[in-house]
Amino acid sequence: MLVLGTVLSTFITLIIGSDNLASLSFGKYFTYQLLPSYLLNAGIYTVLAKRNVVKAWNNALSVYLLSFIVGTVIVSILLQTLFIPPLWFVEVPLSIAFAIVGTVIGIKLGTQDSKEVEGP
Repeated sequence: MLVLGTVLSTFITLIIGSDNLASLSFGKYFTYQLLPSYLLNAGIYTVLAKRNVVKAWNNALSVYLLSFIVGTVIVSILLQTLFIPPLWFVEVPLSIAFAIVGTVIGIKLGTQDSKEVEGP
């Protein structure tokens, strides 16, 4: 998940340009930078939850915390200082919301698939 998110963010930054990205309004920054990452993450959480419905919430929490910690450590090492995003108060709740939505969708899809396999 961390690798796919990094690839997506890097690709978007290359297309838009880091100078242009820094000067975007919050609405455009959200649309171009945050929303694609959140949608990708929600898709990954959906797949994880669909594969193992019983442990979906445990897996989602583990993946979220591990990704958050590893991402923060990597960025902090690269910047050589503890980095907390300036919009953390927006980004953290939104990322949690997308993780929850993805997990709920995955659980529903996994439950439907198991009902179809069992039959009437």
